[in-house]
Amino acid sequence: MKILVIGGSYFLGRAFTMLASTQHELTLVNRGNISMKRYNVKEYSVDRRNEKGLQKFPNGIYNMVVDFCAYNPGDIKRVIENMPIFPGLVQKYIFISTVDVYERNVGYIKDEYTPLTTTRYDGEIGEYIYGKVCLEKELIEICDKIGIGYTIIRPSIIYGPNNYAQRESQFIKMASNKIPIRYPKDAKAKFQMVYVKDVVNAILAACKTTEIGEYNVCPNDPIGYEEFMQALSKVSEVPLQLEPISTEEALKEAAEGKVHLPFPVTEEENEIYDGSKAEKELGINYTSLLDGMKKTYNCFK
Repeated sequence: MKILVIGGSYFLGRAFTMLASTQHELTLVNRGNISMKRYNVKEYSVDRRNEKGLQKFPNGIYNMVVDFCAYNPGDIKRVIENMPIFPGLVQKYIFISTVDVYERNVGYIKDEYTPLTTTRYDGEIGEYIYGKVCLEKELIEICDKIGIGYTIIRPSIIYGPNNYAQRESQFIKMASNKIPIRYPKDAKAKFQMVYVKDVVNAILAACKTTEIGEYNVCPNDPIGYEEFMQALSKVSEVPLQLEPISTEEALKEAAEGKVHLPFPVTEEENEIYDGSKAEKELGINYTSLLDGMKKTYNCFK
């Protein structure tokens, strides 16, 4: 299968390139900051916001396009309207979105039929969510217009080797350096962590079908800070110096830069998602937190 990858060199995209390149013929389009040529892929250095650069992309037939780095409204439309491979030379467009696109409402589990949020939240995260919501609508509209299929992948919190986001890696670093880890033992929020290779497998499965649709990619076993620390303790090669504190203390110290809180903490942040559709229709199996953290720890250490 010939797959055009937009991005493909950072964390999830990198993991996808490493695995998919052993099974398919990959062509990567990105800004060229990190070379992936050692994985036997073709690379083209083009900024997706450069219309003239996109128009110069070599013509060719691709079974799938997998887009890892669309964040702002217009990012998908610009690619499809300017790359000469559209329309007619691509069967389907796969877009990596996020479970955060759903409307906020504590108290029920969100599946793929849950309405998308219509609220534009403040801050960097708010803009990220707004961009993904706009792009999902943009993708569906333009794919319907030119007559190609689409799949939207909505992962929860992704973790694993080569994660540049300061989430689990920061805790592993603290554990390895024997730095005390202060965390909110009584935090009420639950969250879902999905191992990076599980998301890659979901994308690969979506590449094998021309069916359209959206998929939450997240294990149906929400955890909290306490469960995360238990898993980290089990995989760590050195005893963890855990210092459980109250949520109130944790939030205060986080504001002062003294406590690392990369995951939801309060009940108001408690958003739970149903990832069973991806299991049933894409045939993926979710890696347990313990197994995933063990692999992640061994990489980061």
